[in-house]
Amino acid sequence: MPLQTNVFNFHKIAQANLTCDGDFANQFFVDEYRYHLIPEILKDLPTVSLTYHLNKPIPDGYTQYRHKIFANLGFHCDISKNNVLLDIYGNNVAVPIAHHMLLHSSIRWLTANNNGLLLHAGSVAKNGKSVIFSGRGGAGKTTTTSLILSSGDGWQIHADDYIFLRQEKSLAYVTRSHLYKDLLSWVPEVGPRLTTWEKVRLEVLGQIRYHTQEGIKWPVRLSSDRLWPDVEICDHADAAAILLLDRQDVSTPKIVLETNLDKAADELIEMNFYEARHYIELLKKAGIFTDTWLSEWKDLERAALMTTLSKVPVYHFVMPFYSDKSQQSSELLHSLNELVK
Repeated sequence: MPLQTNVFNFHKIAQANLTCDGDFANQFFVDEYRYHLIPEILKDLPTVSLTYHLNKPIPDGYTQYRHKIFANLGFHCDISKNNVLLDIYGNNVAVPIAHHMLLHSSIRWLTANNNGLLLHAGSVAKNGKSVIFSGRGGAGKTTTTSLILSSGDGWQIHADDYIFLRQEKSLAYVTRSHLYKDLLSWVPEVGPRLTTWEKVRLEVLGQIRYHTQEGIKWPVRLSSDRLWPDVEICDHADAAAILLLDRQDVSTPKIVLETNLDKAADELIEMNFYEARHYIELLKKAGIFTDTWLSEWKDLERAALMTTLSKVPVYHFVMPFYSDKSQQSSELLHSLNELVK
């Protein structure tokens, strides 16, 4: 099968030049980054160049990795401050693994070297201002943003899982939303937008997640135009607040200002690099990782984050463990509308 190439531009901070020799891999990346698709590669822009060889034998000398038994890939990687080259051989199941563990983190590395930060966060926007929800996987970013977007109160899509930050500006990183079974109990209006097969997959993957005690968390991916057909995407905004998501034994949501910016930065950087743990592990296995390289990366991201936090307030956003959807949604919207006036 002939190679297929697509280019994706992320606000001229970085770009991804992706070449695949199989329809499945090519379609996965197009579906994931369709919002950022451009006709041709741009000159003088930090670039991740990835070639994915689908279901081909892994060459000698490539670093091999197997994930959750089913995903098998081998890769070769070259990294500099302005370019990352990834040559990957893998099966179908390994395509999303290559995206999450190698491509995405490479974009993040290039962003850090281009005076920006790609922060693990969901975000919504209104009145040209964004509210950014950060927290580790499972903290409730997608659920929180879905509750807000389902309100029909003028809120716009900004990011599902990551957001670009440059000083006080936030820039959309539009990928498909990662849906899990429990989201439907919070936002049931999403249900009719799913196909029968997507509902079956949600149920089956939810059971796998439960029986493996969170060991296998595979999402159903859905594009924003499918998930929120009547909601616009906000491309860029002024960041109004960063909210650190937490759940406690409280009766109503509360927002508490964090005055210790160093503490907030430490928490966010720790969370961000927890999300990059597989990338670091793979580069270490390939002999690329060094303590100096990781320290430099952390310093770059922390410096970019401190610049943002000097201009954008950060809060701890505490949600109750238990409350009904209508109560939580109403209290949530009241709190957030105050931030984007």
